[in-house]
Amino acid sequence: MIVRGSVYYAFYVVLILIFLSVLSLYFAVNLRGSKAKSPTKIIYKAAVDLLYDDIRILCMIPYNYNYPSTVQYVKRTWGKHCNVLLFVSGNIDNELEPYVPEINGTDNWTLVHRGLIHAFKVYKDEVDWFLKVEDSSFVVIENLRHIINSKKLLPNAPIYFGHELENTYTHKPFVFSKSGYVISHEGLRRYVDLDRNTKTTHCQHLEGFTEELELSRCLGRAGVITIDSLDDDENETFMPVQMNHHFLEGYDYINWLKDLAYHKVDTAKVPLSKRAIAFRVGYPPEIYDYYYFIYRVQLFGIPMQSSPKFSN
Repeated sequence: MIVRGSVYYAFYVVLILIFLSVLSLYFAVNLRGSKAKSPTKIIYKAAVDLLYDDIRILCMIPYNYNYPSTVQYVKRTWGKHCNVLLFVSGNIDNELEPYVPEINGTDNWTLVHRGLIHAFKVYKDEVDWFLKVEDSSFVVIENLRHIINSKKLLPNAPIYFGHELENTYTHKPFVFSKSGYVISHEGLRRYVDLDRNTKTTHCQHLEGFTEELELSRCLGRAGVITIDSLDDDENETFMPVQMNHHFLEGYDYINWLKDLAYHKVDTAKVPLSKRAIAFRVGYPPEIYDYYYFIYRVQLFGIPMQSSPKFSN
């Protein structure tokens, strides 16, 4: 009896040890997996998106539906960094899923105007700032959030900003649309309210109008003012021309920019900000190049920032 009891006892001990070993292995594997997965999101938020939840940005890109490939590049790269990404076109694209205006049009000002109104009506409770850029643009959204934060700009202030040019008649600044511009929540609210007033003659949204001048006039009538987008070193953050013009040709070869620039600079100087926001891209596939060099290239001795992977 004693021998049989000893055998049972040993058997139970072995079963308990096996159970504990399996349980220990289970927790070890799962804990290791959770530790491996969790830093990815945390690192991305800490290294790239510190202000993602505090400064919410809608990126709006109007485009000609006959040429959708360029905006597809945007969606696959820097567009992922926007809180909301909205494409505006006169026709439906399976990948881009844009807001479709009432008419099947390609007029840029019509798309911009209707897109801005749609953006505010649908997303006014989800975002604080509205960025409009050309389809062949590259935007570093993190730097945009940074300048908004560093300048202590508030979404309830009636403001908008981008690269400022000088109106030769009034000598007041207006924002160059090709470089992109940002409108505050309050600024766009006033713009939409002005549009709702059918009796007003302040804004006429007709095909063929020049975007920057008409937008400047309408926002001005609504009490929305333009502010500069210069960094702490007084350098431009919204690029008015392609990068090669800044480094190879200089402003001496771009007469319209030298004459109309609101913030005059020495033509020998390259007034590019170290925290540049918007770039004009001459060859649209280069959007992939910009994304790779800004977010993926790792410099020796400097920790690599986490960023979303490319998608095809």
